[in-house]
Amino acid sequence: MEGDILWGVDPVRDRRLGRMALRRYFSAAGLAMLLFLLAALSTSLPLALLRWYWQGHNIQAGDSVIQLVNMASYVFSLLVPLLFFVFFHGPRRAGCSLFPLGRPKKGILLPALGVCLGVCSLSNYLSSWVSLLIQESLPNRIPVYRAAIPSEGAPMLLGLISAAILPAIFEELLFRGAILQGARPFGDTFAILISALAFTLCHTTVPQLIPALAAGLLFGFFAVFSDSLLVPIVIHCVYNLLASAVELAGTTGGAQLQRDVSLSISAIAFLLCLAGGLALARRLRGEILIRKYHGPLTLGDRLLATVTSIPFLAAAGMLCWTTWRPLLEGVPVK
Repeated sequence: MEGDILWGVDPVRDRRLGRMALRRYFSAAGLAMLLFLLAALSTSLPLALLRWYWQGHNIQAGDSVIQLVNMASYVFSLLVPLLFFVFFHGPRRAGCSLFPLGRPKKGILLPALGVCLGVCSLSNYLSSWVSLLIQESLPNRIPVYRAAIPSEGAPMLLGLISAAILPAIFEELLFRGAILQGARPFGDTFAILISALAFTLCHTTVPQLIPALAAGLLFGFFAVFSDSLLVPIVIHCVYNLLASAVELAGTTGGAQLQRDVSLSISAIAFLLCLAGGLALARRLRGEILIRKYHGPLTLGDRLLATVTSIPFLAAAGMLCWTTWRPLLEGVPVK
C-alpha cells in the first residue's frame, strides 16, 4: 500500500506505477547530488567573505571562529540536498522511514565496526597504489583531500567535530538514510548499490574513490541488515576520527610519526576485522541477510531507469568531471 493505491491487483498497472516511482526516485537522487556538488563548491565562500570583512575592519578572528564557520558551511552543504530529497521524493510506503534511527539488532555494531575498519584500511592502501599508477601517466599532481585541523585546544576539538563527527552524521543521513532507504522499495541489493555509487561519486578526489566505494557498500549492508542508521553513523565517526588522528600526527610530529600511527592503526584494524568477521559469521548463521525483491519491476526495468534518468546522469557526469578535471587538464588528445 502506498497512499491510496492497492498493489497486486493489476500487474500491468503496478509495473507502470513502479516505473513512475523509480523515475521520481532517480530524479530526486540526481538533483540532490547536484545540489550537494554546488553546495560543496561554495563552502569556502562564507569564510572568504568573512575574512575580507575582517581584514577591512582590522578584526582578528581566532581559529575557533574559523572552525565554527567551516562547520556551519559543511552542515549547510549536506543539509540542503538532504531536505531537497525529502520534499521532492514525496510520500513513502506505510511503515517505511527514510531515517530509521532505532536500536540496531543485537550483536551487530562491534563486529561490523571491526570488519569495516579492516576493509577500509585495506582499501586505503589499494587506493594509494592505484593513485601512484595513475600519477605515472598524467602530468598533473593528483589532488588529495586534507582536513585542516588545528593541533591543540578548543580549535582542535571544533576541527575534529567539523572534520569527523558532523560528516559522519550528515553523510549517513543523506546516503544511507534518504538515498538508500528511498530505493529499498525497489530491492535492498539495488538500494545498497545505488547508495554506494552516489556516495563514491560525491567523493571528488581520486584517492577517495576506492575507500568510498568499499565504505559505501559495507555501510549500506549494515544499515539494511541492522535496520538502523546508528550502526553506519558510529562506524563512520570512528573511521573519520582515526583518519583525523593520522592527519594530526603528521601535523604535530612529522611524516615519520604519521607513518607510524597509520601503520599501527592499520594493524589493529586488520586484527579487529578478523575478530569481527568471525563473530559475524557465527552471529549471522542461518539469518536472511538481505530481503529479496518481489515487486513488479524486473532487473532490466530498474537498470534501464538508472541509465536513462537525466538528472542522475547529469549529476554523475558533473561529479566525475569535478573529480578528473584537475588531472586531465593539459593532457594532449591523441
